[in-house]
Amino acid sequence: MSLLAYISAILIFIALMTSYRLFVGPTIYDRLISLNVTGVVLTIVFIIMSIDTDMGFYVDIAISFTLLNFIGTIAFAKYLEGGEFI
Repeated sequence: MSLLAYISAILIFIALMTSYRLFVGPTIYDRLISLNVTGVVLTIVFIIMSIDTDMGFYVDIAISFTLLNFIGTIAFAKYLEGGEFI
C-alpha cells in the first residue's frame, strides 16, 4: 500500500469522526460546521486519488464538490439567519 493510500485512510477516518458530530451535534451550527469539515476532507481525498491514479477528472470532481460545499454552507447559514434569498 502506498503512502497516499494510508493518508486517504486516515482522512476518511477523520471524516467519519466529524460525521459523528453531524448526527449528535448539540446545535444546528455544530452540525453545519461538521458537514463543511467533512466536505473539505473528502475533497482532499479526491485530490489524493487524482495524484495516486494519474487521472485528472478527480480534480474536476474535487473542484465542483468544493464549490457546491461552499455555496451550500453559505446558503444554509443564510437560511438559519433568517435572511432573504435573492
